Parts: sequence; C-alpha cells; structure tokens
Amino acid sequence: MFSQDQPPQQITSLHLLNTALLRLTPSITGIDMSMLQTKGANRAMLDAVIAANATTLYNGIKRADILDAIKTPLAAAVNTHPITYAYDAHGDKHFPGGPAGTKFTQGKAVVNPALQVLIGAQLGRIRRDANGKAQTYYYPLAAQGYTNGMPLCIQVDYAPGPPETITYHGYPDAGVVVLVLSRAKGGAAIAN
Repeated sequence: MFSQDQPPQQITSLHLLNTALLRLTPSITGIDMSMLQTKGANRAMLDAVIAANATTLYNGIKRADILDAIKTPLAAAVNTHPITYAYDAHGDKHFPGGPAGTKFTQGKAVVNPALQVLIGAQLGRIRRDANGKAQTYYYPLAAQGYTNGMPLCIQVDYAPGPPETITYHGYPDAGVVVLVLSRAKGGAAIAN
C-alpha cells in the first residue's frame, strides 16, 4: 500500500498502515487482524500482503475499502506464505543405515524435500484448522516411489511461532487404511 503523501511512501506493515490511516481526513482508527476474519492468517502474512498491495490511500477512503483490498490476498497467503520446515530426527530410524524399523528406499536428501512438497500442498488447511495454535497432524498417502510399496505416513507438528514452523518426519506404514489429513492417525479429515 502507499500513503497519500507526495511522493507516495510505501506502507509495508500493519503498524505503518495504521499510522497512515490516522493522518487521513477523516482519520480512520486502526485496523486489526480480527476485522479481516481470515482463519489461519498471522501478522507476518498480513504485513506481506500490505507491502505487496498497490492501493494508494486518499482522504475520504473508507475502512471497508481497505479491508476489501486486503482480505482476498490475505486468504491466499494462508495457502502460500512461506513457512520454516524442521526435520524431526525421530524419523531417522526409517532411513537406510538407521536403527531398526520400516525403511525408505532412498535417503533424507531425496525423501525429506519430497515430504515438504506434500506437506506444502496442505499448508492452508493446516493453518486454518490450527488457527494460531500448536497442533499435530497425520498425513497418510498412497505408496510413493521411496516407500518400498507401502503407504506413506507423515507426522506434522505445526507451531504458530514466531517463527511459524512445521516439524515433520515420515515413514512407510503398511497399517495405513485412511488417506486423509487428520489430527489423529486414522481419524476424521480436517476441514478444508
């Protein structure tokens, strides 16, 4: 977003937006996350959306116009905003050379980036379901090229941060029968 100053100044955060809104005529007293009603969104996402928005503020602009300019891109950011991934070493036993257990046919350099891509496709659902709280998920999938013919199960631990983090590990699991992202292994699917 941009201020009404000449030349316009880029607004890159909620704090700077609220400061600029107070300088308008008539002034607009603050915008906050609750006004946007976007499940799974956080302040870092909102700041990124504000920084990327091309709207220029002007005297007489309405709060509703500003909220409308932010809501749709913020909802999209819930699905796409970058997150920090951390591998849980508990999964070491599932790789060749590790302790006894079901094994992947490939090493961490192949499997872990593939797991991050699979988790990334569900990131929006995870964020909306967790809605700012720490939560564990299980994401079972059909057999992959590195699961030795068995279904894959990924354990995902979401932490809202900061920094917002997904800690994960996966393993081949012949006992998988339900292929849905759930809060419990074999449980009901979380909402979209």
